[in-house]
Amino acid sequence: MVTEMTSKERVIAMLNRKPVDRIPIITGSTMVVENINKSGAIWPDLHKNAEMMIDVSSKMYTDIGVDSIIFPFSACVEAASLGLEVSMGRIDIHPSVKSFFKSPDDVDYSKFLESDFVKTTIEAAGIAKDKYPDAAKSILIVGPVTLAGYLAGANNLSKLSIRCLQKEKYMDTITEWLEVALDVNKIYAKACINAGADYIQCGDPSASTNLVMPEFYNKVAVPFEKELGDFIKSKGLPWVLHICGNMALCIEGMAKTGANCLSIEQTVDMKDAVRLAGDTPVAGNIAPLLVVDGTYEDIIKSTRYALDSGAKASMLGCGTPPLSTSDRLKTWVKAVHDWSSENM
Repeated sequence: MVTEMTSKERVIAMLNRKPVDRIPIITGSTMVVENINKSGAIWPDLHKNAEMMIDVSSKMYTDIGVDSIIFPFSACVEAASLGLEVSMGRIDIHPSVKSFFKSPDDVDYSKFLESDFVKTTIEAAGIAKDKYPDAAKSILIVGPVTLAGYLAGANNLSKLSIRCLQKEKYMDTITEWLEVALDVNKIYAKACINAGADYIQCGDPSASTNLVMPEFYNKVAVPFEKELGDFIKSKGLPWVLHICGNMALCIEGMAKTGANCLSIEQTVDMKDAVRLAGDTPVAGNIAPLLVVDGTYEDIIKSTRYALDSGAKASMLGCGTPPLSTSDRLKTWVKAVHDWSSENM
């Protein structure tokens, strides 16, 4: 029997495929309105105020009982820091990218680390490290396909992802966009690691088969995700790969990236994902809307199904919805504790 662990020890052990005292509970983005109001943070200031960022994101750890503290709230940090137009959304709607570049040559990332968005994230990492040493601190970055989609325009990238499988000139074009994205990914990841993150969470939603063909993902996207993952590991940190949508045809490819854990949506059956991932731990599969307006019974049922099916960590199928309720989130956490007590 494994002795009681801190949240950080528990999550890192899972990511390194070592025994744990109970199933770890981790999350994606945590811009939860209820937590914003509890903390007294102000929207949209919380995106550029490190103290507010940690005050809000840490509520999932201190009040709900999740093992991780993840930040920033936005998946647009890299895009905004490169000069693209970003709509800040609302207190209950995440920011979104509204512009794109005409050419990879137009992307200037020489001052990327000087962006207020990046500097806020780095400062927040230091605050979290000092205030919550026992929590697993994770910094959210976007993956190379998603960042390339921001840079080139999501619709343009989607078209290129099809054409590049047919004509070499389009493969050269999309490769140029991906190489720029990967350079930025590495710069940001290194800064996050140096700032004190315990693991990196890489979200690559534009690599989803909802937007690109499985052949593109397995042939083109996987090598870029793997290079980013290898870079993160070379700096001594594990990483989690999340991709939205039904990735059933690409789970094996996701595992080939070398990610320490795969995060999947509820559209992928956990039993199938665990089988296809081989030795790579899998998490996710719980529909996020359940913690907004789902019944307690359905939350418990979904949580237990994922764990019964072989999930090594409990996680919602995507980020924590802004309109999540604390009672439903706590129901999810309790369901994990109960399952662990019965089965470990």
